[in-house]
Amino acid sequence: MTRIFIEVDWMRELRIHHFFDIIRDYGSYKILKEHAYEHSYHIIGKEIYENRIREIRLVVKSDDICERCSYLSSGNCTDTIDHRSDFRYKADFNDYLDTKIMKCMGYENRQIIEVKKLIMNAEKYLDKIFELYEGNDIDNTKMRKKYVSIGINRKISELGL
Repeated sequence: MTRIFIEVDWMRELRIHHFFDIIRDYGSYKILKEHAYEHSYHIIGKEIYENRIREIRLVVKSDDICERCSYLSSGNCTDTIDHRSDFRYKADFNDYLDTKIMKCMGYENRQIIEVKKLIMNAEKYLDKIFELYEGNDIDNTKMRKKYVSIGINRKISELGL
């Protein structure tokens, strides 16, 4: 078993769905690149890929990924979504989603958690993923579940959990 762990005392402030988006991409072996929106997803994703983040402060608001985004104005996301009829603004949907995920996993807004513990608790997220993403495209949710599961298993192996 190969363990990859670079000891860095970093904490990031993240929306929980952003953490699972990164784990999904890790599970699909996606190479992260800078996005047209200029947000920090690729930077923080790489930090998580390389095990350089030890703790995360879970938030229901714009987070460290959003910090450079071209749609962030005075700390608020102004982007819109079109994949759902019940939400127009991305921030409203993200707040709704993050609140549901955190409740399902037993976390609270602004709670600090070790990444290792979040990984070990991810089964709760995976068990409820179809309820959490109800209203989204079912095939996308199936793919999300598949790749988050692979990403979690890769992290468990790497970190010797």
